Amino acid sequence: MPINPKIKELEGQRGVLQIPLVLHQNGEILYGKLYNNKPLVEISNNSTAKRALKLLLKHNLVVERNSGNGSKAIYYRLTDKGKRFARLIKEMEKLLEE
Repeated sequence: MPINPKIKELEGQRGVLQIPLVLHQNGEILYGKLYNNKPLVEISNNSTAKRALKLLLKHNLVVERNSGNGSKAIYYRLTDKGKRFARLIKEMEKLLEE
């Protein structure tokens, strides 16, 4: 059975597993906190975080919200589907610890 192209797409982008975990643990987060913010996340640059978020948005795993008030601040949070995805990632973490 061939690997689903969506899995291949996600597998190829750094941060696609980290961001859902961070959002699952912390709720809604300001975009700037999703990169270069050790130990919260091990994504070192802005463009990597943007590419990962683009894929997560494409697959309806996260949603973004503008802060309003004329500010350009953008916040991200998990969708219900994203929460299920994050729980599966947590399960993978447990398996790897065995």
